[in-house]
Amino acid sequence: MAAVAQKTKLFSIASYLALEELSEVKHEFHNGKIIEMPGGSAVHSRISVQISHALLLALEKNNKEYIVLNSDIKISIPKENRIVYADALVVCEKIEYMKGRTDVILNPILVVEVLSPSTESYDRNDKFMLYKQLPSLKEYVLVKQTSPHINTFFREKPNTWLDTIEENLSNSIYFASIDCEIPLSQIYRGIF
Repeated sequence: MAAVAQKTKLFSIASYLALEELSEVKHEFHNGKIIEMPGGSAVHSRISVQISHALLLALEKNNKEYIVLNSDIKISIPKENRIVYADALVVCEKIEYMKGRTDVILNPILVVEVLSPSTESYDRNDKFMLYKQLPSLKEYVLVKQTSPHINTFFREKPNTWLDTIEENLSNSIYFASIDCEIPLSQIYRGIF
């Protein structure tokens, strides 16, 4: 007896967004497929909040016209037909929304992902490749939650990214896209 291939149901972006509004858990949209996101830990949440707060304070201190957003906002990557969530993000001056939406943006300048053991490979590789498709994106930041370790990727030219790592809690990490420096001790406060 021959095996019968099961056809995966594909959804439109409109269907995905309607389902996501009713869902108690977050999902990403990947070219018609809806993928449930894993839940986060308390440490993951604390780091996400602390880096968002630190970004906000640094930008306000330097009188920068940027907007800091949290993981409630979705990011559309039209070129790849994807919609994803980030742990924190920064937009320069004015948010560009997906047509008819106020919860899906198109123009982050800086995106932060807090790495989990289950998502680290995806965040470092596939998700970074997706984010690279956004013309507005200037910096991608990966933050480990198991040890002090922040990795920034700054777009110097269209296909050239400067890779910087900081692991010392006594040092600061510089975010070139927004011209701000944040101490690692602020990001990891109460964790290490």
